[in-house]
This record gives sequence, structure tokens and C-alpha cells, in this order.
Amino acid sequence: MIVVVHNTRIVTQIVTADGNHLGLFKKSIGATLFDLAKKYPEEVLAWCDERAYTCFDAHMASALLHHDKMILSFNPNINEYLSTRFGYVDHASILSIPKNVSFFTWQVSATVGVVKSSLLNALNELVPNKNEPFDYLLQSLTKRAMPNGLFCYSEPKLLTRSIGFNQESSSDYILFRFVKQHKSLKWLVVLFFNILMYEKRLSILPLIYALFFAARKWNNKQLERVEVCSKKQVVSTGEIDVIVPTIGRPEHVYHVLCDLRNQTHLPQKVIVVEQNPALNSNSQLNFLTQEIWPFIIDHTFTHQPGACNARNIALSKVTSEWVFMCDDDNRFEATLIEKVLANVKQYGVEVLSTAYPQVNERIDYMTIHQTTIFGSGNSFVKSSYLKQVQFDATYEFCYGEDFDFGMQLRKAGADVVYFPSPAITHLKAPMGGFRIKPVFKWSQDVVQPIPSPTILLNYLKYRTKEQVDAYKTIFYFKKWKKNVFQNPFVFLKETNLHWNASKKWSEKI
Repeated sequence: MIVVVHNTRIVTQIVTADGNHLGLFKKSIGATLFDLAKKYPEEVLAWCDERAYTCFDAHMASALLHHDKMILSFNPNINEYLSTRFGYVDHASILSIPKNVSFFTWQVSATVGVVKSSLLNALNELVPNKNEPFDYLLQSLTKRAMPNGLFCYSEPKLLTRSIGFNQESSSDYILFRFVKQHKSLKWLVVLFFNILMYEKRLSILPLIYALFFAARKWNNKQLERVEVCSKKQVVSTGEIDVIVPTIGRPEHVYHVLCDLRNQTHLPQKVIVVEQNPALNSNSQLNFLTQEIWPFIIDHTFTHQPGACNARNIALSKVTSEWVFMCDDDNRFEATLIEKVLANVKQYGVEVLSTAYPQVNERIDYMTIHQTTIFGSGNSFVKSSYLKQVQFDATYEFCYGEDFDFGMQLRKAGADVVYFPSPAITHLKAPMGGFRIKPVFKWSQDVVQPIPSPTILLNYLKYRTKEQVDAYKTIFYFKKWKKNVFQNPFVFLKETNLHWNASKKWSEKI
């Protein structure tokens, strides 16, 4: 490993793993790193602010960098380089996660980080100005690269102890420039409008300044040159259980079991939780006992409806190393489990969500990447995490339980990675029988909460204040488009009532 030590502006020393000092290249931090990558193409490169160098754990950094298509960094400070106002134009990739766990983020920090030389060499052409401020250089690269398959993590284990020093966020000029160079022009307008709306500030000069900068492009062929072969062991026994919650769809459950029976890598156990709220009802899944299956079937019949409850019952019965969370109207190929386990081994991931197209639906996104999405019907999870997570009953019969479960996994230190292949087909079968219309706490309110309180709850729990405000702007704009000829004062009054009702309930539940 070679460590580039800096004082945020220039390189102050370059140190090898055995303590030798290399001659200074007399270049900027970014230019020095890329030059070192060319000179030492098989090396692990690190950077570290001189104020943090005494607690930089070089051995841990090398161990955590378990494949070549990764960048690890850590910002011990509260403030990020880009102002929190970036949340006005980023509704997905910025999440509110504690700094003491590893989590995915494109907001790579100049304080401390580690990367393979081979990755920097592959991306060399995509960094047009290696002499710009190092934080800007890093985040410009990762903002473009992460959706296209680069794995970026905030990793607190890079430092042996907690530290902190003052770090101010960048100016509005830098913020507007970054938005102009990495998002479309409309988002520049959205940023300006949201700052005016929620902060009562006119950012005219930063807006004009940003217009002089060209958008930065991306060439995915560069990143495709970097092969992935993880050194992290995430599969030991390879044993896997499958959970299948169901209500009123016996024929679809049968097809799922047949697909599982045909697997080249058989599950150890299939856990079926069957719901039927009719008090005198019995199971419709007679085939569970009438046929011979090549795996254990654990069948629970309950009169309590609800997907969250059913999944929690099933997850409590998992005993294998992995769990496949499967909906009752899925169809999949015979090599699904075998290929999924091969994928998690190759990338060293512990939570995987597959592509989930409906019948005859084209899969548009074909890049393996870190994602904010989690699918409760098409995901594979290392079962060691199940002790720390469960589906929140607050979301029962509502929306948002999948996202909430995924966020619980991330707060536990897991990373959710999307794989386009193998895919699981979601039949979107008609709802089975015995379903009753749920009665919510707000069902009888004169003013109904819109949007759904559970959707707003997700924003309040896991997004920044600026992201919540931005979501409100979009919500109002979409409603206005449907009522464009309505009296604007009446429209605002009515929409405010619905929004405030939703916020009230989201804070109560």
C-alpha cells in the first residue's frame, strides 16, 4: 500500500506500507494519485488527511478492499463536502444512516480513503481536471460511476478511533456547479426554486455561475474493464431457506414449489405462511402433504392477515445460512439459486435483489450496482442479519414496508446490490380470496392524508430535511398538473390540508 498524506490542498508526504517515504511529485492530490496508479498499476493506494494519519488503519483498509471495483472512504465530520442542499435535487441516493456502520454512498471523502490502482487507471480518462479540489474530483467521479457499477462505501473502520475536526460545507457556487455538471439543467432550476421556497434566499449569482460549466459525461466501457473477484467469504455452507407468504393463491404457490423442486441447487427448507381471516377456514394447500418434495416444508396457517406479519413469522423460522424471500406469484428458472450464490461469491455481497420484471416486460437496467431499492419478494439475504431486522407492523396493509426493511438492513451494515440476471418473473397475479379492506386509524377522518402517511414516514425516518422538502415540492407540482385550472388559492389550501394530515399521522404511527 502507498499512502498519500495531504493537508486538504497539497500532498505533504507519500509513505509506503513498510514506512519508506517516496519523493513528492509536487502535484495536486488528485494528480499525484493518478500518477502513482500509472507507476504502480498493481498497488493499493490510500489518501489521508494529515490530521487523521495517526489513526489510519492501513491493514484494515487493505482487508476491507475485497475487490477491485471499490472505493472506500470515511468522513468523521458531521458536515459533508457538498451542502445538505444537494438533497433538494437528490431524492434517492442520499440516505440518513449512522456513521458508525459501513454504508453505500457516492459522497466519497477526501479525509481518508482507499482504492486499487487498476481502478484509477481504468477511469483515468473520465477525470478531466486532476488538479481541481480533491473532494470535488472524488465526488464528481463517484456520482457518475456508482449508478454504472462502481461500489462506494463510507467505512468507519478505516480509522482506529473516533476523531473530528472542523469541515465546512462547500459554497453555493460549488453546489450549483456540481448540479449543473452531474444532473440535467432542469435540476438546476429545481435547486434554485427549492432554496427560494424553503430558505427564502435568492441564489441568482450561483445559478449564473453554474451555467458556464459543461455537463460531465460517462463512458461505461471504462468501468467494464475492471473485473470483480471478491476475496470476502460470504458463502460457507451454501444452505438456503425460502419463505413464501400467501393468501388465497394455492395454484400459484404450487407453481413456486415446482420451480423450487427443479432447482439445480435445492433449498433446505421452504417456509410457507398461509393466511385466511375467515375464522372457520382451513388450509387450501393440500399438495404440501399430498406430494413428495425434495426439501422440508414448514407450513403455518394463520387467521391473521397481513404480509408484514406473515413474513416475520416465516423469517423467525429460518435456520439456513441464506434466505430467499419469495412472493407466491413468482416464476423462475431452474438455475436461479445456483446463479445467485455464484453472484454473491463473486461480488462478496450479503443482500441481493434480482431484476423483477412482469410477464413480457423488458429489463431496462442491466448494470450490477448498489441500490436504494429492496424487494421483499425477490431478494436473498444472509440470515445472520435476521436477528437485527423485521418487517415493521406500522406498514401493514400500507406502502413502504420493503424500503423500511431494506433500510434496517443498511443500518445493520449490509449493502443491497441489484443484479439483472438471473431475473425473477413477477406474475402480478390477481389478489386471492379472503382479502378484506383494511381500516386505518385515519379512515374516518374528514380530511384524508395524502400522500400515504407511511410513504411520508419513510422520508421522515430515512431522508434529510431537504429531501423531505423536495418531495413536498414534487408532490404539489404533480397534483397541480392534474388541477391546472383550479383556483390556485383553493388548490394550495386543500393540498396543504391533505399534506398536513399525512404529516400528522406519519409522526403518530
